[in-house]
Amino acid sequence: MKKILTLAIAAAACLTSCDDWLDLQPENSVSAKDYWKSEADVAAAMTGIYCNWLSGSSYIWQQAEMRADMVAPSMVTYADYVNVREGNITSSNKFVAWKGYYSVINQCNLLLERSEIALSNDPSYTVRQDSIYHAQARVVRDLMYFYLIRLWKDVPYITWAYYDDATPRLVGASKQMDILNALIADLEAVQKDAFLPYSYSAASTGKALNKGQVTMYMLKALLADMYRMKGSYATDPQTSQAAYRKCLELCNTIIESGQYALIPFKKSTAAESGVDLKDLETKADSSFYYMVDLLPTDWYDGLYVSGNSNESIMELQQDKSSYNNSGFYDIVVAPRYYTANVDLFSSTLFLPTEKELAMACRYRDIRSYMNIAIFGGTSCIWKFAGLSDTEGINTKADYKKNVLVYRLAEIYLMKAEVLTQLAIANNNDQEMLLEAYRAVFKVRDRAGAVETTDLQTGEGLAMQDLYWEELRKDLPITLKPGTISGSSMEKLILDEEAREMAFEGRRWFDVLRNAERNQEGKGACTGGNIGYLLSIAGSCTETSKVSYIMGQFKKPDFRYLPYPYQDVSINKSEGGPLKQKPFWGTE
Repeated sequence: MKKILTLAIAAAACLTSCDDWLDLQPENSVSAKDYWKSEADVAAAMTGIYCNWLSGSSYIWQQAEMRADMVAPSMVTYADYVNVREGNITSSNKFVAWKGYYSVINQCNLLLERSEIALSNDPSYTVRQDSIYHAQARVVRDLMYFYLIRLWKDVPYITWAYYDDATPRLVGASKQMDILNALIADLEAVQKDAFLPYSYSAASTGKALNKGQVTMYMLKALLADMYRMKGSYATDPQTSQAAYRKCLELCNTIIESGQYALIPFKKSTAAESGVDLKDLETKADSSFYYMVDLLPTDWYDGLYVSGNSNESIMELQQDKSSYNNSGFYDIVVAPRYYTANVDLFSSTLFLPTEKELAMACRYRDIRSYMNIAIFGGTSCIWKFAGLSDTEGINTKADYKKNVLVYRLAEIYLMKAEVLTQLAIANNNDQEMLLEAYRAVFKVRDRAGAVETTDLQTGEGLAMQDLYWEELRKDLPITLKPGTISGSSMEKLILDEEAREMAFEGRRWFDVLRNAERNQEGKGACTGGNIGYLLSIAGSCTETSKVSYIMGQFKKPDFRYLPYPYQDVSINKSEGGPLKQKPFWGTE
């Protein structure tokens, strides 16, 4: 395991810029007593954790997106990516490397074990402040493992630090669900200890501090995400439903906290805009928006340009001097390796309205042209590429995009997903499904989503057409039995997650979670949604490879990456316990 565990500490600290101070070196070259002298050293180590996480964030993004359907190869042939896309994955492929995660994990472990030295050396350094750093480090470590178990399934679970080459390094893999349960238990303990702040400074003056560091709300979002996974993977009905309820409770806590809000953009109903509706035959025909502001500058700028918006729960802080660490420029701005899968967006995810008057009023889902754009003849992932909502593209001289970790829109969609699964487990409970739909509607309504992508009811109308006023005004709705189908809601949420969270490092995890859900049919839910995974195969690979990829997607082992070749080789040569997964064979 020598290659995956970087022995690193930060020599100095700066929250917003990481390229000029992050000095990674083995601790056996820096005496612990010479480094951990004061609180400043612990603060530097904590900031080093954030910067190491930021520098690897583009790699995390690639591993979370490249096996799904939203990205495609760009003009430059990238052999390792093409091999992944075609299902030719080997343990020596660049994209099966995990050392970035373990580097951050080891930094966290170092802080957790060594900060007590500074506590004993610095009289001004308090136990409370030390506990805050510990809480942050534990949450970041747990998030790194959360990525690992979704990408590799069973992985080495290491909670101790590596200081020098004398520390034993050969560690076998622990079971995915054992690790997930350990992560949940750790986050629950951090939450109970209550040292982690809800904010670090006044919201008006310290947005970067509050958004750029782990807060209690960030912990709750991550914990909700973990409970969602546990509910999906558990085969025992009671365990599954209990996990979903915990996720729901956490989502509601964040939503009802009053600390976050979906960023709106200017629009009004057709009636409010003075559109002549007298010739319309049905109420549903008038249920659309007049786009007052065709260019939702505040929405786009707040989320994706300036950053640290009221919608954001946490985002990694990046400025122009740190673009080399992020790696996003070369991935999605140039774009050298990845481009947006334009056909998927235009033919599946963002169908136009079918209402003649609505089209005349320029009614459209704003996300349809904020996610992607054609610039210089090439399709760009505009969330990362654009300097504004309509024009200007980032260059290496001015590239700055914070990396979103969690935001409120995802919490609404998470809530909808777990409510839908609870409803399915309870005979398609219509009240639960309606509550789930209301959560999805919050996100759709903000975006001006059109009726053609909405949930179709048993009456043959879109929900937003049938219950236009009730939904917007939060009025009571009485559903007829069978109005909402649980399976239809399940698909709507997956599609809505794709529309809203496009290119934010979620797609593969969302599709995988639904495919893995209770595969054996023994749990509380649907018995798995492998059909959705198979349905995206045509957008995940080349035409000639679709049948092959569909066949591979049906194999659970194929959905997770092989262990990196180098680490397996080291274990083999030294008699260690980490062996390659049988499915992937040997190289």
